[in-house]
Amino acid sequence: MDVIKKILYITSAFLYCVKGVFAETLEAGKSKFKTVFNFYHQNSNDGAQVYDNSGREEANVVEPMFFFQHQVDEYTNVNAQFVLDFWTAASDTKLDAQTGASGGEGIKGQNRVSGRLGVQREKGDWSYGGGIGYSSEYDYRSLNGSFNVAKSFAQKNFTLGFGIQYYMDEVDLFTDLTPPADANITTGLDRTILATSLTATQLLTTRDIIQFGINYIKASDYLESTASSVLISGIREAEQLPDSRDRYALSTKWVHGLSDTSSLHTSYRYYFDDWKVKAHTVKLAYYLEVNEEDEDYVELFFRGHQQDKAEYFAKSFSSSREFMTSDSDLDEFISGEVGVYYSNNVGDKNWFGFNFENVEWGNGIVMFNRDNGMRYSYIQTSLGVQF
Repeated sequence: MDVIKKILYITSAFLYCVKGVFAETLEAGKSKFKTVFNFYHQNSNDGAQVYDNSGREEANVVEPMFFFQHQVDEYTNVNAQFVLDFWTAASDTKLDAQTGASGGEGIKGQNRVSGRLGVQREKGDWSYGGGIGYSSEYDYRSLNGSFNVAKSFAQKNFTLGFGIQYYMDEVDLFTDLTPPADANITTGLDRTILATSLTATQLLTTRDIIQFGINYIKASDYLESTASSVLISGIREAEQLPDSRDRYALSTKWVHGLSDTSSLHTSYRYYFDDWKVKAHTVKLAYYLEVNEEDEDYVELFFRGHQQDKAEYFAKSFSSSREFMTSDSDLDEFISGEVGVYYSNNVGDKNWFGFNFENVEWGNGIVMFNRDNGMRYSYIQTSLGVQF
């Protein structure tokens, strides 16, 4: 997985990982720790980009995530996160047995490590913060930084926020796949990503909140993937993509309180880019507080997505072109995703001689299917404590 796909992967598939982790401001001197474990499985027999023509995109991922926050004073907190990914795959590229789950001397590792350190300050009507992060996988290394700022108006009934992230990556790519016995990875190729967001949130009534958002992502330099190839008149070659991609998204979200213990969250997102990909996404989520005293809640959600294919996409090519891809993520498809999540506040606990407050245990399951063959599911369990 290259870093572009990883951004989409985290933001679309693992929404529960970050939601509510550090939503509230702690008392000065207090800390919060949360660990999240994701167990993910995907499968497909229709991936036209797979080198051996099997179409298999099967993968199993175990992803432990660790979050920490410490409230330095009334206005300032420092935070950190650390993520590990371990996966086995039917194939990443299947080149001469050198890659995939049981690779030889080529690509041995099937793991990813990432970390981030940040600081956030909130005082009066202003909130701002930033962070730096690092991520490493067998085919890329990424150093990134972020900054965010928000300002509240009208007695905090309206909030305007802006965020920016910048990624400086090094990627490793196959540039010539024929013959496979001589295929080599070219290392140290540059890739940069600039991501910006602008959000506006308005409290309409005591039961209604509406939000609007605009996102822009600029990716530059080597945007191909190690895992993707194209079939040209029966011969496999490396995919070829432009050296830039401008991506845009417009979104809106409405939160409506149905009662004192339940709410409905409705969102819509329109996406388009200069590769001619267009997409519509709708999400419906229902929250129910099942234990008012302990603040336990259940979330049920459905997410639907429709996408047009990129102008460079085809399952196979009769002749070579300047830009070519068979990546199934750039194909046209319709997908559906359903999930349920339960959060249980078990109160204060004493474990191993240490006192922990507001211990929260959460569990969720998500299932996904799209009509071009890809399907996945994942289970999540999490444990959060304050001390």
